[in-house]
Amino acid sequence: MILRPTLSIRRGAALGLVVVLAACRGSDSPPPTANAQTTDPPAGYPAGLRPPAEVVIARPSAPYRADSVPGAGTLTGTIVTSAPIAPRPPAATGADSVVCGPSVADSSAVQVGSGVGGAVVWLDDVRRGRPLPLERRLELESDHCVLSPRVQAGVVASAVNVLGHDAFRQHLFFLAGGEPQPRASVLLGNEEQVIPTNKPFSAPGLVVVRDADHSWPAAYIAVFDHPYFAVTAPNGRFTIEGIPPGRHTLHVWHERTTSAAQPVDVPLMGNATVTVTLTPK
Repeated sequence: MILRPTLSIRRGAALGLVVVLAACRGSDSPPPTANAQTTDPPAGYPAGLRPPAEVVIARPSAPYRADSVPGAGTLTGTIVTSAPIAPRPPAATGADSVVCGPSVADSSAVQVGSGVGGAVVWLDDVRRGRPLPLERRLELESDHCVLSPRVQAGVVASAVNVLGHDAFRQHLFFLAGGEPQPRASVLLGNEEQVIPTNKPFSAPGLVVVRDADHSWPAAYIAVFDHPYFAVTAPNGRFTIEGIPPGRHTLHVWHERTTSAAQPVDVPLMGNATVTVTLTPK
């Protein structure tokens, strides 16, 4: 799988220097204290933010090991929905309307025909196979008051460059289901910034990015300890390569639909195809 490149050419080498300086000073909040038994937010969570209730990507019971994959196969497929996903109403921006305009359009669902983009697909039962990708740097941009990309995926021990272009304060928290504390937080101010952090990639999980200061920004980073995953294109298509031949279980998640799990048979040195239908929620 090809991840997003590090920094865009238009920002040039100067931003690379900013990344180095930001890495040296650090970007994450100090470790939070133990969670008290009260009705207040869990330790480390600001008012209004809670950890996701669902654990979408579970931590595996056995470590993944890179090895040769004789007769490796490929899985190609399409993720579709049983009905179109209706857009949510635009989110009012309130005091930040001077920067963002009066509202921000919903970006939670992108569809071409019945295919749906931004769905995360993965095989979680492969514990030995091709090496992890060498690219370990992702980007998350706040531009025109929207976090982009909305959904992306990477492997453990990666890092994300958080790029801020908007002239208002954002306090982004990286949250994972089943975890009592945020994995990381990044504070963006009123000027161009590039702040790196590797803490969201400490373990497998679906990491939700939310803004403590505003209700509408949201993004998702799926973290895996293996290379058998993909994020669907707007038409719902995906490809996963180098799979050990045999029967596997394909998992699918999208923020606006029910999740799914489906068995797939990957032939020796062949290609399996699959179509998975999700139900909007």
